[in-house]
Parts: sequence; structure tokens; C-alpha cells
Amino acid sequence: MSLYLKALGIHVYFATIKDSYCSNGKNIEANTKSLHALRSTLNDDYLSKVANLDSAFVVWNTILSLGEQEQYYAGSDSDVGSDASNVCYMVHPLR
Repeated sequence: MSLYLKALGIHVYFATIKDSYCSNGKNIEANTKSLHALRSTLNDDYLSKVANLDSAFVVWNTILSLGEQEQYYAGSDSDVGSDASNVCYMVHPLR
């Protein structure tokens, strides 16, 4: 997942890993792109847990705290009724 975020741009990646990166209205577009990328990889159960969050940094940390990695991407077994064409990304902690 971190490679995908980096491919979207270094600002998108930083919006995900740095808490203060989007403070004071800076880098809002990067935060938005990062939020979209993160949310598009989640199944419905996990998406409902982060739908009200508006910080990519908070969403990322919430995802990491929710449990086993293979349980929360779109297309996983826990995503009942999902479209088989969903793209899945591995989510690893950023270092």
C-alpha cells in the first residue's frame, strides 16, 4: 500500500504518515487523494469504521489498529457481496 501511495505522489504519502502534514489547511489535496486511496481498498465493514474520519493519517492508524491485515481490504472473504473486480492492496505499517 505504501508503494501505491508513493506512486500517487510524495505529498499523498506524507499525508498518510505524518500527523501534522495537512495541518493549517496545507496539502489538502494530498490528504483527499490519500483518503480516497485508503478507503477504496477497504471492505464495507472496515469502511464504515473510518467513513467519518477526514484525516488520512488517522484513517491509516485506525486501519492498522483494527486487526489482521488480510481482513480489511476490498475483495477479502469478509467482504460479502463484493464485486470480484475489486483491486486489493497489501497494507503494511509505514516505517
